[in-house]
Order: sequence, then C-alpha cells, then structure tokens
Amino acid sequence: MTRKRIILAATAALLTVGLSACDEDGATSSSRLVGGSSPEPPTHSEATGSTPAAEVPPPAETTTSKTEADPAPQTRLCEVGDLAVTVEYVDAGAGTAHHALRFTNSGSSTCEIQGFAGVSYVGGDDGHQIGRPAHREGGKGPAITLQPGGQAWAPLAAPRTENYDSATCRPEEARGLRIYPPQEYDSMFVPLTGTACANPDLPGEQLKVKTLQPGSPS
Repeated sequence: MTRKRIILAATAALLTVGLSACDEDGATSSSRLVGGSSPEPPTHSEATGSTPAAEVPPPAETTTSKTEADPAPQTRLCEVGDLAVTVEYVDAGAGTAHHALRFTNSGSSTCEIQGFAGVSYVGGDDGHQIGRPAHREGGKGPAITLQPGGQAWAPLAAPRTENYDSATCRPEEARGLRIYPPQEYDSMFVPLTGTACANPDLPGEQLKVKTLQPGSPS
C-alpha cells in the first residue's frame, strides 16, 4: 500500500511539472504574439521620410505659347486702273529718238510696280501691233512703292525707220504705243504718230525699253 502511494505521488508530481511547463510555454508564445510581435516592415516613406516615387505628382507641363508676329501686309501690284502713263521726248542721237516712259499712281491707295513695261507700236483702225514689241535691256530692278501721286519711269529708245532700207523695214504709219504695266494683262494706249517697221524679222530692234526706276527723269 505504501508503494502504491509512492507511485501515485510521483505521478502527480510529474503532472504538476508538465502543466507548469505548458503554462510557461503558453505564456511565452502569447507574449511573442501580443507583446513581443515584430512590427510590420516600414514603408518607404516611414523608412526614408520621402514620398514614394509612385505618389510623387508628375511635374506640371509647361507650355510656352509663341505668338507669331503678324506678317507685314504686302503692298498690292499696281494695275491699269491705278496708273496714268505718258511718253515724253527727251532727245535724239545716232539715229535713235529717246523717250521717258512715265507711270503715275493716279489712284487713292498705295501700290507696287517692278520690272519692265511691255511696249509696242500699233496702227490702223483696229489697233493691230506693228512689228516686234520692245526689246528689254538690263536687269529687272527693285520693287517700287508708289504712293498716290508717286511716279516711276523707264528709258525708251526708238531707232528710226530710216536706219533700214524700205524692203527690210516694210514701213507702216503708227498711231501710237500700246503699253502694258509690269505684270499686267490689260494695256494702255499713248498716241505717238510716226513710222514703224512692220517686218517681225527686222535685223535689229525698233524699240528698246529698260527697267522702271523710281521718280522722274532728271
């Protein structure tokens, strides 16, 4: 009987020790989960104090508005309706009569003229052209702005028909000159009586015109 009590006492002691160990482990495990749990890994902002790249707002797009300067208004070309034309005798020499072909802006607005006038003799009641038109001599020249009343002029040379024999010249009475302002399709008429060569294959020029220049002949 004594031996049985001893065994029971030993068993009870072992159970007590086991329960104590379980209580200690449980308390330890609980403390690890509750009081001693590892915190969540810090976010980038918590670790460095800066805003994460994904959260940084993109830089505002800066657009520079370039205001293009309005182009300067272009002066329109002078037309027949803007112009008055005259042909004025200057002098003569070496079988050639020299004239000044003058354009005047007779309109009320500014216009621009540049280059060569078209000039030819005309005759008959129908105003047909006589021979070749004037030969152009020299370069085109600069553009000329004509204010109302402004003028531009060009030298015009007219070799005499007497410079050629009659068979070659085929002389014909001229009533005047048909004149086209530069870059115009409409013409103007200036009376100028005389004789012109009707032969279109004349070995030479019966009219010669140079480019327009500003002002009037000196």
